[in-house]
Amino acid sequence: MPVTVPEFPTLPAALSHWAAVRPDDTAYVFASPQGDADRTVSYRELERSALCVAAFLRTTARPGDRVLLLLPPGLDYLAAFLGCLYAGTVAVPLYPPRPGAKLDRIEAVVRDCRPTHALTVDLLLDHLRSAADGLRLHSVEEIRAAGHSASLPLPRADDLAFLQYTSGSTGTPKGVMVGHGNLAENDRAIAAGFGVRADDVILSWLPLYHDMGLIGTALLPLYLGVRAVLLDTFAFIHDPLSWPEAVSRYGATCSGGPNFAYQLLADRHDPERLAGLDLSSWRIAFNGAEPIIPATLERFAELYGRHGFDRGALYPCYGLAEATLFVSGAEPMAGYEALSLSRRAVESGRLEDAPPDDADRLDVVSCGRAAVDTEIVIRSTDGRALPDGEIGEICVRGPGVAGGYWERPEASEDTFRARVEGRDGTFLRTGDLGALRDGRLCPVGRSKDLIIVAGRNFYPYDVENLASAASDDLRRGCAAAFQPELAEPRVVLVAEAARGAVSRLRSDTAAVAELGAAVRRRVGAECGLDLADVVLVYPGSIPKTSSGKIRRAETRKRFLEGGLRLLGTFRAESASAPAPGSESLRAMLARLVAAHAGAEPGAEDFALPLAALGLDSLKLVALRGGIERQSGRRLDTELFYGDRSLDDIAEALDRTPEPDADLTGPAAGADLGVHPATEGQVQFQFRHELLSEDTAHNLPVALRIGRRLDPARIRAALTAVTARHAALRTTLGEPGTATQVVHEPGALPLDFTHGEDEALLEEVAHRRFDLTRGPLVRAAAITSPDATILLLTAHHTVVDYWSLRIVLADLLADLLGIDLPPPAEPPTAAEWLRHRTPATEAQLAEVAEKWRPLRDHLLFPATSATPRRRTPASLLDFATDAAEVYEDAKAHGHTPFVLLATAWLRALHEVTGEERIVIGTPYHHRDDWRFAGTVGCLVDMVPLLGDFSADPQDLRARTAQEVRAAQRSAAVPFARLVRELEPPRHGQNPLFQAILTFQQSADGLLGDGFAIPWSQAHQNLDGVEVRAVDVPPRDTAFAVSLYGARDGDRLVFRLEHQEHLVPATTAARLRDAFRAALAELTAPLARTGTTGG
Repeated sequence: MPVTVPEFPTLPAALSHWAAVRPDDTAYVFASPQGDADRTVSYRELERSALCVAAFLRTTARPGDRVLLLLPPGLDYLAAFLGCLYAGTVAVPLYPPRPGAKLDRIEAVVRDCRPTHALTVDLLLDHLRSAADGLRLHSVEEIRAAGHSASLPLPRADDLAFLQYTSGSTGTPKGVMVGHGNLAENDRAIAAGFGVRADDVILSWLPLYHDMGLIGTALLPLYLGVRAVLLDTFAFIHDPLSWPEAVSRYGATCSGGPNFAYQLLADRHDPERLAGLDLSSWRIAFNGAEPIIPATLERFAELYGRHGFDRGALYPCYGLAEATLFVSGAEPMAGYEALSLSRRAVESGRLEDAPPDDADRLDVVSCGRAAVDTEIVIRSTDGRALPDGEIGEICVRGPGVAGGYWERPEASEDTFRARVEGRDGTFLRTGDLGALRDGRLCPVGRSKDLIIVAGRNFYPYDVENLASAASDDLRRGCAAAFQPELAEPRVVLVAEAARGAVSRLRSDTAAVAELGAAVRRRVGAECGLDLADVVLVYPGSIPKTSSGKIRRAETRKRFLEGGLRLLGTFRAESASAPAPGSESLRAMLARLVAAHAGAEPGAEDFALPLAALGLDSLKLVALRGGIERQSGRRLDTELFYGDRSLDDIAEALDRTPEPDADLTGPAAGADLGVHPATEGQVQFQFRHELLSEDTAHNLPVALRIGRRLDPARIRAALTAVTARHAALRTTLGEPGTATQVVHEPGALPLDFTHGEDEALLEEVAHRRFDLTRGPLVRAAAITSPDATILLLTAHHTVVDYWSLRIVLADLLADLLGIDLPPPAEPPTAAEWLRHRTPATEAQLAEVAEKWRPLRDHLLFPATSATPRRRTPASLLDFATDAAEVYEDAKAHGHTPFVLLATAWLRALHEVTGEERIVIGTPYHHRDDWRFAGTVGCLVDMVPLLGDFSADPQDLRARTAQEVRAAQRSAAVPFARLVRELEPPRHGQNPLFQAILTFQQSADGLLGDGFAIPWSQAHQNLDGVEVRAVDVPPRDTAFAVSLYGARDGDRLVFRLEHQEHLVPATTAARLRDAFRAALAELTAPLARTGTTGG
């Protein structure tokens, strides 16, 4: 039955009531991704947490003081926000900055509202203190530990509650003054509009920093006393289908978001994954904050109706921050009302139904009736109230309308106190255009974006929808129509190409022209508007607001300034998979093995392990790529483990007679815009924030080129390689968003000097990156009369060492004028992420079960608990004979890495005395040859176990089995495994603190020795000597790390260690023990026997 809407004057009054009458009932469920580690908070716990903050604030702040909230989402955020309300201070919620990042946004807000205090987390205190002159900073951890408590008077309804800073879709950021009464009244209006019931479950993935997420889904259930389930916003960004799955899991009745979220669910619908989903409980699926597209609602209702979703639950609504949130909405369970309107009539300023056979019609969605006690008036440009059916500016008044903009009297007067002829009182001007029909609101666009040509009004949203629908080669909802010069009739439409069409359009000017003509025809035929220009841009190019609205003014500005990256003509890769050749499969296999191993295998060799043929892990990846390209067939990764054979591969090819149409691979493309981050990137960002001065993940590589290079040529080469590889112009989104952003091509930062200046190399190599602002790659060049030292430094979050070898080879080819065949454009790292098959829950459970007994594993306990801002590196370099290692690996039928891992495990066991040793090693997700040329961070760490409680003579075979098991389970991101295990926090890497990395370089100009910077490798390129230059690391991420690579007849190693955990004497013992273990394992006696493992 419907809930009795309470009459609490404020939110603190509501919380205090529920804490008194239902203290132990659950207020919030903070959901975990699988629902197996949820955190619940009762009303009593929430009240105590809020009052703790409030009591502290009352000791240091005065009522009315502004208090910045710079906190991640969660219980601390809600407790801090409510604590400000209890204390009578004015909350100012902002997105928390990154450590070391610029504070422009925060400084602007500080200047605007002059806060006296800020609540944040320990991690950010020092950073904020350096920039917050006169602002008193407090960590929530400190406040919580102090355990303040007090009985405080409740605020009044007419007190100011918080400032909602919003940029809107066209304006600059302003602080909307939301009062306690506004919040309470708006929550009551939403409750009435939704028809909230006592047994409802309100579920939200929306961020708490925006009005829809904070007021509409986090504070609403608290006010009403109904249960709320809050999902991780970034889990939804990574995996949109987690939203409907959570609705099913928790039996949610009310949940929603902007139109784009429903479009995303429709696009990602997966019948197999969603089998068994039950959405029958979902009765309010609200849709607002951006234009609502009828086709999106229809498609969503059709697809998810198969899972019990009732289309009547679709609930279009309209609102804005200046009205606190909610202004109008549909009837509960009545579904949405789609209107088919005459386009000509709308352009003339009125709503008229289109005839049934009128193809030239405009489809819009009604946003229902005004909320309780709210009045909507449509106002003409001269201030008159327009009758039903006539289009004008939407104006609103009611108890939810905020008090104005903080200390902006002129803007407040213009926006919040507009007059309507014949009506008493004032109204809020929304800036949106619309009309009323039978009391229902029909928004049609923004007044500032209106296009006027020959006396006719054209609504950009209408033009953009028509244009986007003209071809599947365009992205829906990603177009902007505007007049470059308002005094001229010329109209331009900028449209983003669909990702799948980018490669084709880039290579085919005729296709671009045809697409542009199709857009013009569609818009001209259905709208009567003659577009002067159709500008096709890369995906992600068109700027949007944080809530997803098109920023037309900014798009127009970029268009006029030449700041949009237009689609041009580029060479494309072949679109068809290679047909199987006429030679026999076995002959083909023998030929390819000979190309990679140096000798053609005989018939008897087909039964040997691949490693016994001289194929290391890199060559096995290359072999797989060659076989798949030649045969046109997709093969399982496990067929290319070192202990498998050519017979296994031949049998698999015989069982797979049909070519795989997908083997042409992902389309190369710019991939501009926002994409989900990898689990590894999220972890990099977390560590970057935690250790505010650390540079352990800076990857510097330097070369001495035996020729003086012109600075202009270096800059040109850097610009070209940046345009080619999207990873070099990628940054991360704000912490917590789990996103990465690919930017337009541009020049890389280059520091340039003459003579000997090692200090410059050190400074450029070890300067901290700003992961959000970027760029995350920079260069330095030092010239002398006969040489140039070129340094490239990148953050590991966007590249790995394999990638740096590719980039250096590209640069050298350009700088030295080496004539190479034009390379095919590689797919981007974002494309690689889209093609990865995510780990299943069963895989995660299996891997977690193996490692759970070792979750407390700690090889080198710290002697001090002092928090560190960086982890300085100490180094030991050494080398061994390569031939013995490779000969031994062939004899035992495994890759050289297995031998090196066995020796490293033995060394760690000997030095630490631990019976069970866990090490980490990077797994390169380039086992798919299509991504061999992709620049990006395509590695993840996998753990390996050395168990010395068993027979030590079997350690090599067990290690080989461990390596294979790690390869099988590599689909499970290490960060996800850690979250599942929930290991104790001890200030070191969880599960393993020692790693082993055996670097191998990508095919190209540079040999294997260049895979590690300290090898001093050198080679001659077209008469120019190129030599690796060592730039030692300043910091290191693990207690001890062993890096190795082959350089001719040597294996060169670097042992990095954190001195406070692994002193120099211990590091030397580890080096000596590793050498001794390697010598023992490769001794001739050790090689007699089996070839297994």
